[in-house]
Amino acid sequence: MKKSIIITLAVTLCALTSCGKDNVSFPEAATSPADKPNTVAISAEITTELTSAKPSETTVTSVTNDTTIVSAETNNKEAQVTDTNTAQLENETAENNAFSAGISNGNVYTSEFAGIKITIPENVHFLNSDDLNTHYIMPTRFMSEAEKETYFTGTLDASACYGEDMENVKYVDVWFFNTKLRSPDAPDITAAEFMQRNELSFSPDIEATDISAPETVELCGKSYIKASYTVFDQNHINYVRRINDDYIMSIRVSGFTPEDFESRLEAAN
Repeated sequence: MKKSIIITLAVTLCALTSCGKDNVSFPEAATSPADKPNTVAISAEITTELTSAKPSETTVTSVTNDTTIVSAETNNKEAQVTDTNTAQLENETAENNAFSAGISNGNVYTSEFAGIKITIPENVHFLNSDDLNTHYIMPTRFMSEAEKETYFTGTLDASACYGEDMENVKYVDVWFFNTKLRSPDAPDITAAEFMQRNELSFSPDIEATDISAPETVELCGKSYIKASYTVFDQNHINYVRRINDDYIMSIRVSGFTPEDFESRLEAAN
């Protein structure tokens, strides 16, 4: 019976937030004067007419052509070096920003990626990887293709849901959202903007009350945007923080007081 209650609640909680709402050419190489008919004609004419005349002009022509070739080759090499360095920098940035899943071990969740550890009561546990995937995929059964596309820009990295009945349920969900995919119109969206746009935007059929204004709080040496609201007579708290250029983390909590939950957070590194 408890498992049925928890699964039903999980689907409901996902629906009331924003789960289903809002992803060289190089310069042309220099050619030899032999490849240019006009140049050949000029060189031949100069050579033919060169009885006593103008050795200096012939020399200048040769030097000028050689200089042009060397200059073009130099520019070509510099462009290649620049493009190579740019590609390496982009690859390194992508690797540094790449999402790395956390580890759930019993009642402890640790994310080296976000630098945070969450410990819930010893008699409960975070979902294992198989159950977590089921919990993640389950809400998509009721989504349109467009809603699924938006939903999958987020990754559910940890989840725990427990309680004796529907009136005393506690849950903790940890999400990571790729903002470049989720908000292509605003890929650099701030944590405060993300909170308003995604976490505090409710479906028309959901009545949310006691919505608090987002505020900045310091937890484990990091700044989070925090907001709370009440839905179905349950108090909910959201904590949002930008991790890097690509990802924002959202911790969604219900059934805890702010003081209780925040005391369960530690820095992971």
